Amino acid sequence: MWIICYCFVSLVFLTVLNGHIETRRQRRYLVFTPATQWGVFVTASIPLHPEATVSVAWFIEANYFTIDNATWYEPLLGDVDVSLKKTQSYGPISPVPDEVPQSYLADNAIQSFTLTVYGYPGRACLLLSICENASAMFRHNGVVGDLLHLILTPSTSMSEEEIADSYYEAEYYGIEESCDQYSLNCPESPLDLLSVHVEKTS
Repeated sequence: MWIICYCFVSLVFLTVLNGHIETRRQRRYLVFTPATQWGVFVTASIPLHPEATVSVAWFIEANYFTIDNATWYEPLLGDVDVSLKKTQSYGPISPVPDEVPQSYLADNAIQSFTLTVYGYPGRACLLLSICENASAMFRHNGVVGDLLHLILTPSTSMSEEEIADSYYEAEYYGIEESCDQYSLNCPESPLDLLSVHVEKTS
């Protein structure tokens, strides 16, 4: 009886050990096709009136490119010391300049694209918006006011040497309530689309 038990346990042990060695899984890798993206979406909706179907909604979207080759990473904004390699099948990547100043990226992203698309002179209207934001203090005006304050207040960001002084000067003149010089180059303020100016009464 003991011999049969010993043989059975030995047989099971050898089978499991053999199966474990032979069927050991190889490493698995996630493979993404070139230019694959994934995104994160957040939406907040607030009804304007309980008896109406009209609501105000904020939609935030963040898109990210996935990596299809573990030896190559696409440079992020501000990553200037990345050595780029040729990808396998879809050609070389244009090289990134050795030094890309942050003000250059901010100028192109905000001024040249967003404001110019809507018919505003980019840099002049951005400086006017920064100045008016500093004089109006949108900070305690709800979520939109807080977002405007964060976007249009250069001093709330980490101080970077590459950011042009004109942004900080516009904020300073806004605190001093001297935004008239910026109105000459930008006759219509972009903030008028988002806000209404109300005079204080004593």
